[in-house]
Amino acid sequence: MFPRRIIRYAVSSQTKILMNDQQQVYPVEILFEEQVILSDGYAKPYPVLLQLTSESLIIQPSNTIPLLPLNNQNDQIVTPRQVTILRHPITRSLGFWIKGGFDTGFPILISRVLDSSANSLNIGDTILSINNEDVSSLNHDQVINKLRDTPGNQITLTVKYMKEMATYLQLSTKKSRPTSTSLVIHNSLTLPRKYLIQDKKQEQKRMSAEYPLEYRDDTKHQRWSLLMPDQVKKNGNFEFGHVNTQKYSLLYAYVTQYLNGTDKLRTNSFQIHTLNGFRTGIIITNTSLQQNMWISRINMVIRNLTTRILSELNQTLLSNEQIFYTTWVHERDINPHENLLPQWKAIFIVFKGSDLYIFDGNRSPPLRLYDFICCTRIYPLIEVFIETVSLKDCLDNRRYCFTLTLLNDAKIECRYLNFERKVEYDDFILNYQRSLYISIYSIRNRTFGCLFQGQICRLIVDIQKGFELYNNQTNNLLWAYSFEQLHSSSDNGRDEIYFQFNYYSTFDNNENTTHIDIQCQHLKQLIHVINAFLTVKFLGQKEDTIT
Repeated sequence: MFPRRIIRYAVSSQTKILMNDQQQVYPVEILFEEQVILSDGYAKPYPVLLQLTSESLIIQPSNTIPLLPLNNQNDQIVTPRQVTILRHPITRSLGFWIKGGFDTGFPILISRVLDSSANSLNIGDTILSINNEDVSSLNHDQVINKLRDTPGNQITLTVKYMKEMATYLQLSTKKSRPTSTSLVIHNSLTLPRKYLIQDKKQEQKRMSAEYPLEYRDDTKHQRWSLLMPDQVKKNGNFEFGHVNTQKYSLLYAYVTQYLNGTDKLRTNSFQIHTLNGFRTGIIITNTSLQQNMWISRINMVIRNLTTRILSELNQTLLSNEQIFYTTWVHERDINPHENLLPQWKAIFIVFKGSDLYIFDGNRSPPLRLYDFICCTRIYPLIEVFIETVSLKDCLDNRRYCFTLTLLNDAKIECRYLNFERKVEYDDFILNYQRSLYISIYSIRNRTFGCLFQGQICRLIVDIQKGFELYNNQTNNLLWAYSFEQLHSSSDNGRDEIYFQFNYYSTFDNNENTTHIDIQCQHLKQLIHVINAFLTVKFLGQKEDTIT
């Protein structure tokens, strides 16, 4: 059998592309490819070949790249059938490639037929059993081992043709590709400026490429090589001979299914926004299944690239300054003019150390540690309050929304945010809880000045001890209660908070409670901190949340 993932290398004979600089050509690894429809929203949509590599998304006009047709595609077989495949007498190959498996979330699929001995198979056939043994619960490697290790010169497969998956698995053959359309990647770290910046406005949108000399290093060029196209025309397209090809870096890119800036969800289509300000056209798929598969693949590559950058940055950071999580999230921008509709815009957030960093406006996601120094929106995680918005309370048609309440000096800032997919929202909440847990156990306690019964005191909220109140003059402990003894709390919205504590660590007898009133000038900050400590105490009882 062949390896698990189909890898095809396409290398052009060209060694220079649109520049006089000498370039070194190396092969491109195509992870996935498929024919889809592309639209710019104005002209008539047209078919293209969508290709995904480990760093970028490539779009090529499909009329220049012949695709391998389905074997026997006129036979639309929808019922299971048995097929006997003979092994090659020398190599013992079965003459086909497979994708999928229980571990991938997809059925075991015939993705390519290479040998005439396997002509009875179709691209898009799903393997149900091998020699009458069910394989639906086996992962990819187990299926390969079973196909390879089955004794004898032939095997019997029970297969069923799946039309939708056949469309997904169409691959172009290496022989049918003319040299002029092959992909070329060069290893130059930077490109001449005239090929990168088209005008001043575009230059402002790009991330901070210029840094003071003391912050420059060689890694800057390595990261920029992931962002910059290999060849750029005036319209942002790439040129290989006479064929225009678009290539978009996926480093810090994001996928959206919504019409730009609205709550209107596209059907079976999506769009990619890149870090350097470019956007793909609208990529249209045949089915929602095909759409979701492409979005999942692209997000997988984005996560891998992000992990690579974060690993580099974390190597130079102390343990209490590590970057735990980064993501794009959409914010609802309510325009003060009543005649204008609210607009959704993308912002970038980072959990780093004990703080939340927000990169919005014209500030791009961080590629270097200097970007964190330049960030102006930094908030301690223990002072951040996150509240999920129920479906009935959403302001428009976007789901998976939440509010982010931030304390900015004496002001309270509330931001209405949204994730497009539930898995993204769940991942955000999980990483927020983990980061908050680490942050609180790092600082251990927080102290607030307050007034209690006319005495100047300090209230200490401690993750181990709970609540302690000390007289500032005598340093005597006035009272102490654990988190378990906290029955309830409320406030007047200005400068007073009211506690009710149980006498003992039990909630059965509500009569044995004591009422304590405290005045605190930093009331909102105190409330957010108490909420954060209570959240972490609750998470400490759920090992699966923090491991």
